[in-house]
Amino acid sequence: MEAANSIRFRNALVFLRHQLRSTYASRPLHQQQCRTNVNSSNPPVRKNFQKDSMAKFINQGIGDMKNITHPTPGLLRTLEERGFLGQFHGNREEFVKLTNGEVIHIYAGADATASSLHIGHLMVLMPMIHSMLHGHRISLIVGIATARIGDPSGRLTERAGMKDRHLGERTFRHGTEITQQLSSLLKNVINYARERGYEEKKIGRRHITSNLQWHRNVGIIDFMQIVGHRSRIGEMMLRKSVSERLKSEEGLSFSEFSYQLIQAMDYWHLFSNLGVRLQIGGSDQWGNITAGCDLINRMVNEATWIDEQPTPSLIKNMAKPYGLTVPLLTTSSGEKFSKSTGAGNIWISASKTPPFSLYQYLLNRPDDVMEQWLKYFTLLPIEKINEIMVEQKEHPERRPAQKKLAYEMIDLLHGPVVARKCVQTTAIFFGQTDEADGLAKREEKLKQGLTGSDIEGISARPFWEPVLADEVIGSPLEKALVAGGVAPSNSQARTLLKSGAVSIGPHLRQVKLADEKILLTPDDLIDGKILLVKIGKNKLHIMRMETELTMKQAIAEREDPEGTIENSKPKAELRTRRQRKALKRKEKKANAEARKVNRKRVKVTSKALESEKRRASDRPMGEQEFDSLLRKALDRAERKAPGSRDIANRIEFKGMRMNRKPESQD
Repeated sequence: MEAANSIRFRNALVFLRHQLRSTYASRPLHQQQCRTNVNSSNPPVRKNFQKDSMAKFINQGIGDMKNITHPTPGLLRTLEERGFLGQFHGNREEFVKLTNGEVIHIYAGADATASSLHIGHLMVLMPMIHSMLHGHRISLIVGIATARIGDPSGRLTERAGMKDRHLGERTFRHGTEITQQLSSLLKNVINYARERGYEEKKIGRRHITSNLQWHRNVGIIDFMQIVGHRSRIGEMMLRKSVSERLKSEEGLSFSEFSYQLIQAMDYWHLFSNLGVRLQIGGSDQWGNITAGCDLINRMVNEATWIDEQPTPSLIKNMAKPYGLTVPLLTTSSGEKFSKSTGAGNIWISASKTPPFSLYQYLLNRPDDVMEQWLKYFTLLPIEKINEIMVEQKEHPERRPAQKKLAYEMIDLLHGPVVARKCVQTTAIFFGQTDEADGLAKREEKLKQGLTGSDIEGISARPFWEPVLADEVIGSPLEKALVAGGVAPSNSQARTLLKSGAVSIGPHLRQVKLADEKILLTPDDLIDGKILLVKIGKNKLHIMRMETELTMKQAIAEREDPEGTIENSKPKAELRTRRQRKALKRKEKKANAEARKVNRKRVKVTSKALESEKRRASDRPMGEQEFDSLLRKALDRAERKAPGSRDIANRIEFKGMRMNRKPESQD
């Protein structure tokens, strides 16, 4: 009986997808119309996208295309145990029964408003990962199209740059980078889960794409026919993202007001084409999620052909959409992590937040969030987390929860090799190690001296602070601390040095300021160009020595490691007056050289043009021009060989040739 019901379920699902498939795609000219009537029986039309522009978004990280018919039960219970379950749209009992018996398709999205995701997105990605590990299929949508509209949820002002003419190019570039990041993350997740006892054959399919695939072929008329007729202004006005913005001074633009309709269309497209049944998002996305569910319900209710089928109740039950929100991860000030603001974000990308910096950030989290963060961001069993928290309460000075969280998250995001490197680097620089001979190894390493490879284990070169070598080497150490951003002023730098909290150099030599000044010498540099400064127990600063020629490029690299800042954006100013004067002299000299080269090029070009014009016109040289040319030649010859002017009596002008007069014959 169960097998028969399963077959009927799958057959009905295939029939439902075929009948409800949205067909607002590219068609021949004689068939260019948008299908908005769900009662139409026309066959679906597939889209053909340009491979060079959109293929990168199709089936990224798809993995093994195996068919899983029996998922691991208990998905909703797992999400609830780990604290992910917020608001739920739909009947929870029916959803539990559905997920325990059949594989469903789940999706979540992130707008391409920045070149990387941050750890706040893990609050949505981790439930998707748990769904995949339970055998369900997941789709991760990169919102290139919606990033060009701007989500008003949780914001009092419009996003910056929405009227920029480079918005389309920027969002497409960000979407490409986020797609690659998600693909790499899913591969790390599979390896991470396999090492922790998950069977790979029970892991569901995964799919990464962009909503630009379908929105790029939908005109405004098609959009209004599909979504506009099935949306109600009253319901849209009551949603929190709209009502709060209407109370603000700036108000709400029409594009932001229509954002919920754009996202609702995403859900409808994925539901009708891929059979997506559940959307997961942050708690600020509740209005957008319910808008998609309402659109799907209205589209299904308009399909009168369902009542004509043998099992209409089964088909309508299969067409029920669900929505789930998760709590938002906030900063220490209570604000949510946001890509568009960027302030204080901890990015997933190693090029924006080095793994070692993320590791140190997690090590310094307070004890009161450890249990919840271990449930959020790791795949450790709940029993193992409880054991860690018992040890944390018994020995809080050892910080076992922070160490476990930091290692597990780095392993999840960047792999076990990077995680072990972070542990080793932390032991060397801060002496935090659980190994019996860890401190002895640290002392031996510091005795030998740190190298450039050890510094690269902390962060990549663009994160090092550039300073002018001529200004700091041989000068008091407090000047280097100010130039490197360690202290805001010389007085505060001297206070740090007097306290004895500063260690520098390849051996992390502790320095303490007394009556005499401490000078920075070349021996304090690592590999002759890197200055490492340790402040207190857990703060590191890295400076790289630059010349006046490389300083400008180093500052640009420091401000924009990925090279994505537009040329129109003002460049970072140099720190000191001496640096600005040196740069001005360099620019003045470069401009003078450029003018000199330009004058020479213009002169050569003008001569070439005159020659070309003369050759093109094919006219003979005039007698006056010939005489002038001859006079100049004779003047030069007279200076070299006196008496050469006598030759002028024997030269006559004959068009383009110079011939000597024949000497008289006797």
